[in-house]
Amino acid sequence: MAQRHMQSALGALLVTGLVALMPAGVGAQEVYPSRNIRMIVGYATGTGPDILARFISEAIKKASGKTVIVENKPGALTNIAAQAVVAAKPDGYTVFITAGNSTFAANPWLFKTIPFDPIKDFTPVTSLIKTPFAFAVPVDSPINSVAELTRVLKEKGTKANYAYANSISLAASELYKQKTGVEALGVGYKSIPDSHAALAAGDVDFFVSDLTFVLGPNPRAKILALTVAERSPVAPEIPSAREAGLEGFDLGAWWGIWLPAGAPQNVVDTLADIVDAAVASEDSRKFFATVGNQPWKGVRGEALKQYTIDEMKKWGEAIKIAKVEPQ
Repeated sequence: MAQRHMQSALGALLVTGLVALMPAGVGAQEVYPSRNIRMIVGYATGTGPDILARFISEAIKKASGKTVIVENKPGALTNIAAQAVVAAKPDGYTVFITAGNSTFAANPWLFKTIPFDPIKDFTPVTSLIKTPFAFAVPVDSPINSVAELTRVLKEKGTKANYAYANSISLAASELYKQKTGVEALGVGYKSIPDSHAALAAGDVDFFVSDLTFVLGPNPRAKILALTVAERSPVAPEIPSAREAGLEGFDLGAWWGIWLPAGAPQNVVDTLADIVDAAVASEDSRKFFATVGNQPWKGVRGEALKQYTIDEMKKWGEAIKIAKVEPQ
C-alpha cells in the first residue's frame, strides 16, 4: 500500500514538473492581446486609408489597453504590405487593415504574379467600412459633370491623361474610358496625395479618388460623380455613376481586418468583437461620415471570405472589360 502511495506521489510530481516545463500557451490559453500589436497598412501616411487605420488602432487600444503601432508600407498597390503580413507569425499581433477590393479582389487581375494567395494566405476577421470613390478634376476646372469631362478628354485625344495610385483608381478610370471612348493615358503614382498633387499642378486631367481625400470644408478637388451605382448617404449631394450616364458602373471600396493564415480562433473572435464594437459606436459613425465612409459591421470569418471570393469574380470581369493589361 505504501509503495502504491509513493508511486502516485511520484506520478503527481512528474506531471507537475512537465507542466512547468511546457511553453507558455500550452495547457493554459494566453489572454489576447497581452502585448502591443502591429497594424500594417499599404498606403502612405496622411492618406484616407492611413487615417482609417489610426482611428481603428486607437479603438483597439482603448478596448484592450495595448498599444497598436501603425506601419505604413505603401507600394505595388498594397502588395508590399500584404507580403509583410503573410511573412508574419499568425499569433494576432500583426494585423492587416486594407481595402479588400484592391488587395484581394483586383490585384490578382492587375498583376501577372502577386506574392500571396488572396484566400489561402490570410485569416479574415471582420468588415469595417464601404467607401465610394469619385471622379474628380482640379478645383478651379470649368468642368462640372462627367459628360463635360468626356467631351474635353475626347477633344484632347491621346494627349489627355489621368492619375492613379491604387487598383480602384486604375480599374475605374480604364472602365470609364471603355464606356465613353476616351483615350486618356494613365500615369501611376505611389500615393493618393502624390496623384492629387499632380492634378493640382495640372499634370493630369482627372483622377478617381476615395471620398476621404477629397471631401471636407477645403476641397482638394472638384468632385463630378461617384463610381458606384447609387448615391451615398454620407455624400447625398454627389451624383451616382448611373446618374452621370455611366450605366452598369459600380466599383466601390470595402475595408476589413485580416490576420495571417492559421491565426487561432480565439484570437480571431476577440479581435472581431473589439473591431465590431468600435465600428458600431456613435463616435465611429460620426467620424466615418466626416470622411465619406459608411460603417459596414459584422461580416466576419467565412462570410468575409465568401464576400472576397465573389468580389474577385466581379473585379475580374470589370478589369477584363476595361482591358487593363497585367503589370
